[in-house]
Amino acid sequence: MANPRVRLATPRDGTEYDVPVAEQLLLDIIDTIREPLLVLDPEFRITQANRAFFDIFRVEREDTIGEVLFSLGDGQWDIAPLRELLRDKLAVEPRLNDFEVDHVFPGIGRKIMLLNARLVAHGPNTPRIILLAIEDITARRITELRLEEQRAELQRSNTALDEFASVASHDLQEPLRKILSFGERLTMSAGPAIEGESQRHLERMLDATARMRTLINDLLVYSQVSTRAQRFRPTDLAKIAREVIGDLETVISDEGGRVEVGELPVIDADPLLMRQLLQNLLGNALKYRKKDEPPVVQLSGLPAGNRYWRIMVADNGIGFNELYAEKIFKMFERLHGKGEYKGSGIGLAICRKIAERHGGTIAATSAMGKGATFTITLPARQVTSGQSQ
Repeated sequence: MANPRVRLATPRDGTEYDVPVAEQLLLDIIDTIREPLLVLDPEFRITQANRAFFDIFRVEREDTIGEVLFSLGDGQWDIAPLRELLRDKLAVEPRLNDFEVDHVFPGIGRKIMLLNARLVAHGPNTPRIILLAIEDITARRITELRLEEQRAELQRSNTALDEFASVASHDLQEPLRKILSFGERLTMSAGPAIEGESQRHLERMLDATARMRTLINDLLVYSQVSTRAQRFRPTDLAKIAREVIGDLETVISDEGGRVEVGELPVIDADPLLMRQLLQNLLGNALKYRKKDEPPVVQLSGLPAGNRYWRIMVADNGIGFNELYAEKIFKMFERLHGKGEYKGSGIGLAICRKIAERHGGTIAATSAMGKGATFTITLPARQVTSGQSQ
């Protein structure tokens, strides 16, 4: 049966003409598609091309329609993989998807194209035509290659950092151990004979060595958080909190303080990093206590929507000016002198790194003399839960 026809009029002179409805619909669809699309006859001549093809490949309609694809643009389209696709593969398989071709066109440069080809017949007794869809994925592929190179470089950097941290830790710890060991021996053997300025020098040497050891250990922890593989699994924060409080039992008892634990969730996390996080935050809360008041620390959690939990560590300690609420999470930033409170100035930077490693955040609120509250927001579930990366 013949194709139905529709009578159309041109907008200028009102002249009517006949166009097969199916053919007009096909032409409209082809021209609307944003990716380049070609219609080829059995001899690979271009019978139709859409606007996207002309725009992207910078060719004119009069130089395109009726030309054999492989001779188009003085042979620019005579591409071996394209010939293989259309002449060989399509003859065997009438539908081919995602055939990638990387080619440099003399006029427009490199194009990475994702080709989809179909053999289509108008009817049982008509020759089949070829529909060739061309997706320009040049920008995407180049971006993917750059990202892959950056990932590889980041991996090399992380590996080098991890190796450096381990070597530096070992090499630096060894002389420190000797300094501490001989210093302590000197104190025990010659302590009674050392007085005045000499005794103070020895004490300051031992204190500086102890601080250096703490600093090296904290730097090593910080670097390990950055390079550690993501070992996320269901982690009971209440269980980890009990273990950390057990480790701090002597400090809590000596100061007459207490740690109150409320509801805590089971979330996808790295258990070792969660332990480090709570150890640092609870240790800080006990350290920055008021001298005339026993420390009280409250550890609790609240759901934050369907996907997150807020973990809060609140204390009744000395607090700080909220102008420094961001500063305290930076490396080596201290609001108090080294003589007042011991520490490396890295603990809260480690906490932030751990939170970020889990796709979360950490923030602090406080006021001078009124304690401080640290709020960690963490995802309840991780996309890579249970996998190592």
